[in-house]
Amino acid sequence: MNQRTRTTLFIPLAACSLALGPATAAWAVTAAPHAAPAAQCFVEPKAGDATKVTVTGEGFDKAKGKVKVDRTDGDGGTLVTPGADGKFTATDQPAGKYEASQVNGPSATCLAGQEAQDAVNKNFIDSERKRGTREGFTDGKELAQAGVCDAEAKPKVNNLQGLTADNEAKKKAQEAYKAAYTAAFDAAINRYCTD
Repeated sequence: MNQRTRTTLFIPLAACSLALGPATAAWAVTAAPHAAPAAQCFVEPKAGDATKVTVTGEGFDKAKGKVKVDRTDGDGGTLVTPGADGKFTATDQPAGKYEASQVNGPSATCLAGQEAQDAVNKNFIDSERKRGTREGFTDGKELAQAGVCDAEAKPKVNNLQGLTADNEAKKKAQEAYKAAYTAAFDAAINRYCTD
């Protein structure tokens, strides 16, 4: 490959990497293994009963055993076993502030109210951006390797996945997915269509 072709291929990849941010730049070189998510914990009021809450968490390690869900502002708490995906749910807990922890494992202060909603929204937008990058690059690479070098990106935004986010976050997640998908798709076309 000559210097001009190499530069032509590198510049769109670099531009996409800068536009998408450092967290999503890795797809341009190789697919990195998924890192375990940081432990997070959320407190949601129980519908129709202000004295009870549901405590949920993610990023815990099933191999490390039970998660201690401890109320920090009064009596209450329980032990729960996280699933293989690292998530847990503790229902019908007394209303209050909570922490979740595992012996020799992760721990998290549980978020509630707007702080919890903001964290859930951010997680959702980030997951959709990553999904868009992954799917866009895969689709673009497949078409380019099949010789369809004039293909245009067609993001699959109707397949939103993930957490319960508010309407504004869902809109931002769709936009993040479309932008990431299109940038990754175009980068794959540029990378694999070498004429």
